[in-house]
Amino acid sequence: MNIVERHMEDALIFDLSGRFEFQSTPQFFVALGRIEELGGKHLILNLEQISFLDSAGLSAIHVAHQKLSAVGGTMSIVNPLPHVQRMMERANLTSIIPIHSLEEQALLVG
Repeated sequence: MNIVERHMEDALIFDLSGRFEFQSTPQFFVALGRIEELGGKHLILNLEQISFLDSAGLSAIHVAHQKLSAVGGTMSIVNPLPHVQRMMERANLTSIIPIHSLEEQALLVG
C-alpha cells in the first residue's frame, strides 16, 4: 500500500492506494501517528485507489477510528470503490465512520 499525506484546513488526508492488507497495517499505524504529532483532530481516508481490503485493513481502520474518538477526533472515508465499500458495510464500519463521495463533504465533518 502507498500512503500520500496531505493537509487541508484542519484535516490530515491520507490518499491510500494499492492493497490494504495485513502486511500494510504497520505502515498505516506509523502514518496515523502523524496526526498526533501535528495536533490534528480530523482524519480523512481517501480510499479511491484501494483495490483490495482484507480483515486486517478493516481492523486497522476501526482501531484508528477508536484512537481518534478517544481524543475527541473524527474520521471520514472518501470515495471507496464499490467492492471496498461493501466490505466496510459488512464489517459495520459504515455505521460509525461516515463515507462521502467528495473530499469537500468530508472536510465539512471535521
